[in-house]
Amino acid sequence: MDASLHALYRPVQMNGMDPRTYYIENSPSPVLIPYVACYWESGTRGHMEDGKYGIEGMDMDIKVNDLMLKFPASARVLPDGCTDILIDYNPEQARYTYSYCGNYTQPFAFPLSPPAPPAGAYTFGVRFFPGGAPFLHGQSLDLFTDRRVPLEDCWPDRWDELQLKMEETVNFAQRVQVMESYLRRVTLRSSPIHHQADQDLLRNVLYRIFKESGRLSIQELAQGEAVSERQLHRKMTEQVGISPKRFSEIVRFHEVLHGIRKGRAADGAELAQTYGFYDQAHLIRQFRKFYGDTPLVAVQEHQQMLSEKYNDAAVSSVIL
Repeated sequence: MDASLHALYRPVQMNGMDPRTYYIENSPSPVLIPYVACYWESGTRGHMEDGKYGIEGMDMDIKVNDLMLKFPASARVLPDGCTDILIDYNPEQARYTYSYCGNYTQPFAFPLSPPAPPAGAYTFGVRFFPGGAPFLHGQSLDLFTDRRVPLEDCWPDRWDELQLKMEETVNFAQRVQVMESYLRRVTLRSSPIHHQADQDLLRNVLYRIFKESGRLSIQELAQGEAVSERQLHRKMTEQVGISPKRFSEIVRFHEVLHGIRKGRAADGAELAQTYGFYDQAHLIRQFRKFYGDTPLVAVQEHQQMLSEKYNDAAVSSVIL
């Protein structure tokens, strides 16, 4: 994997919709940045400490929004081509749940209700850049598409050690440090995905999809790499978890979301033309596939809180 690809693809997630909760991110160390997009955490505000978190080499200047208590109908999780390690903590049961979440090909929403979330609850995550996770767990990503599985079932290396150290942490900075140390020591398993030719193919295809904002046809992608469309489909599905066509659609969808974020959605027809859709109806169909609703609804939700998965600010991590 090539760390320079990160600058070409910055998917958007709907974080920070509930003002009683926080969302924070931090970047991985240079040795992991080709594979890991970010470490992140979402939880109840009461769990956070005031001021600045910090571990060596990772400054985390925390900012908290002062928002009126205002609830949209639901929060959304949007397909983005990434996979995640998830660690959920339930303070009411004093229980941790560890899982690995593959690519989701459809969006899903969950209601935001007036009862306050349990104090101290959080989800800590490791977001892997598209195609990054197999370099660490050594398995084809199509095995996990649209699935959330127990982490020990697919990532057993040093499992007991990870659990013990993670459950001793008291804040986001410590969890980042534990996970960073764990991932750096994971032994790569033998897998066809580690062959240099496959790595080169993945890097080149991702670069062209990102550079063209997902608008190239599968025929154009395959011809550019001198492989058959069938071979391209098989390699991308193994290494990214979804087909090159679906992944390209997701990339273009996130380009539209960035347009909405930057205020370019005043005219639906113009938005469709800008991002290469046949017409406004085509845009709405494709957008609804990955958002669960129309661009107009996304514009309305943007007014409350549309947050980027990677922070724009100069600081490493910000509560959005």
